[in-house]
Amino acid sequence: MADRQVRHAASRHAQPSISTVPYLPGLDGLRALAVLAVIAYHADSRWLPGGFLGVEVFFVVSGYLITLLLLAEHERSGRIDLKAFWVRRARRLLPALFALLIGVATLSAFVPYLHRTTLGKLRKELFWSVFYGSNWFQIVDNQSYFDATGRPPLLRHLWSLAVEEQFYVVWPLVMVVVLKLFRGKLPSVGLFFFSLCFAASLWMALLYDVSDPNRVYLGTDTRAGGLLLGAGLALVWRPYAVMRGPLRQKGRLLDLIGIGGLLALVLMNFVFHDVVYSADGIQGWSILYRGGFLLVDLASAAVIVSTTHLGSRFGQRLLGMRPLAWLGTRSYGLYLWHWPVFQLTRPGSPADGGDLDWPWWSVLILRMVITFTLTELSFRLIEVPIRTKRLRGWVRMVVRAAGRGQIERRRRLSTAAMVFGAVSLFTGYSVATAKDNPSAVQESLEAGADSVTGVDELIPPTAAPGAQSAESVTATATTLVSTAVAGSDTTLAGDATTATVPGETVVTGGTLFIDELAELPIESQAKLLRALETRLVRPVGDNKEHAVDVRIVAATNCDLWAEVQAGNFREDLYFRLQVFPVLLMPLRERPSDILPLAEHLLERLGYRDITLGPDAQQALVAYHWPWNVRELLNVLRRAALFA
Repeated sequence: MADRQVRHAASRHAQPSISTVPYLPGLDGLRALAVLAVIAYHADSRWLPGGFLGVEVFFVVSGYLITLLLLAEHERSGRIDLKAFWVRRARRLLPALFALLIGVATLSAFVPYLHRTTLGKLRKELFWSVFYGSNWFQIVDNQSYFDATGRPPLLRHLWSLAVEEQFYVVWPLVMVVVLKLFRGKLPSVGLFFFSLCFAASLWMALLYDVSDPNRVYLGTDTRAGGLLLGAGLALVWRPYAVMRGPLRQKGRLLDLIGIGGLLALVLMNFVFHDVVYSADGIQGWSILYRGGFLLVDLASAAVIVSTTHLGSRFGQRLLGMRPLAWLGTRSYGLYLWHWPVFQLTRPGSPADGGDLDWPWWSVLILRMVITFTLTELSFRLIEVPIRTKRLRGWVRMVVRAAGRGQIERRRRLSTAAMVFGAVSLFTGYSVATAKDNPSAVQESLEAGADSVTGVDELIPPTAAPGAQSAESVTATATTLVSTAVAGSDTTLAGDATTATVPGETVVTGGTLFIDELAELPIESQAKLLRALETRLVRPVGDNKEHAVDVRIVAATNCDLWAEVQAGNFREDLYFRLQVFPVLLMPLRERPSDILPLAEHLLERLGYRDITLGPDAQQALVAYHWPWNVRELLNVLRRAALFA
């Protein structure tokens, strides 16, 4: 019975040329599983720590299909029309991408919080996203893909599309040369591409830095292995060509190979990690970068070999099931839209850096509903009409829906055009004029004064005779200026030598720490600015000025530039103090500092014989620490009591 089905499949597909690309529902099913893995990983990496491997599966599938399409075109017409190929790719990919970019830019321009924290950075991201250079921009800009603190950039996920599009630009040129010089040696060329895949894996291992795997994770050169393996596979495994050879009756064997490859992918999704947490902070999971991605490529190739065999039940009935095939046809849109949706609906209370203080399952349902809705709208209203060249019909449908009468139709369309134009102008102006402030830093500044808590303030050391504590040099801004500038008794820390008398302070060196700078009244700001410019102060009740030689360190827990724009802080004083800014983020924004700080606190508490085990380290790094160092200190105290 099985042999008869295979012979029937072979005879049914005997007419098309060997390079014809049939519809392969199993590949859509594989893409569906890959995008679902990525979504699960981005929802919570603890659920599926290797879910990011879905992107690598996409690379292999893309390399395979694109090479098949180029082979089919060359066999059909005797040449590869480069312009037509790139136009088809643009028609397939750009409309949904532009819709995403416009949506993200508009949302960031109109939502006050996003406008303040992300719009300046978004300008560069938009530029590089349009030209598919996001991955290299993130590398050059030192953006860590693994930084899960704060609100990550809303376009961070476009790095993988950049890698694929760079491949789409270069690969047709490569295939033109291959088909011109090596037309009769395609299997040998396929083996050469396999060797390039192994070379890319070796290159990744050589460049890999355990303390910073960002470069090899995002680089086109280091991630080209999957694309090359898929391309090489297309040269030796074309669906109709296979059905004309001895492998046409090996459907069952190939089913077992496909099942084995799929099980291997599932296992790696649960076992593999991109980074791990250790006492030295976030580090790369070395197995992944020293052959792990190659294993994923080989397992993906095994699944492709099985699903593209026209007599395979695994590809036609299992991975080719309608629900999976339906998801696979929308995998591009799901990948595009899920990331910004997830980053704007982070679970947790605002104090913990979240957006929705709901149960995790309700947040997940909301995320998926929004993601699938946007994906379906994009698929039906943007992707399909443009890809199938039915855009004119869609426009006529919209015009007819605007109203029956010609006057009413013109009025509604004119109103819609004016609204769209106004929104576009505002968005464009906002993006073009926004200041380039790092979003994570600005979000951190709003976390409160605890973000600048010093360790030594929490556990005062044994004081030496005459030593000064941190509190002796910390004061609120208003009190400080009234004492140090307007006149009163003041003591400075550091290497200062001071002579203090009632109403008069002569300072010959040291450091003056001004806390809560933003709370300084306007009149006191003017006094401070004058003292900084002239280095002279005149105490109250005194008729002469005194020289001041002091280093000023000021701190604030709010966005000082926003206060300048609001008229609450002097712009000249802002730039006068902005000599060497240090942006100190809350503890949750510095996961690499948590374990070293915890060990330091244990030592300061006197618990030198207590060490943190792997589970304790993981728990400490994974927690959000809404109350920063003080909360960490209290947790360690309680844990030490039970140790």
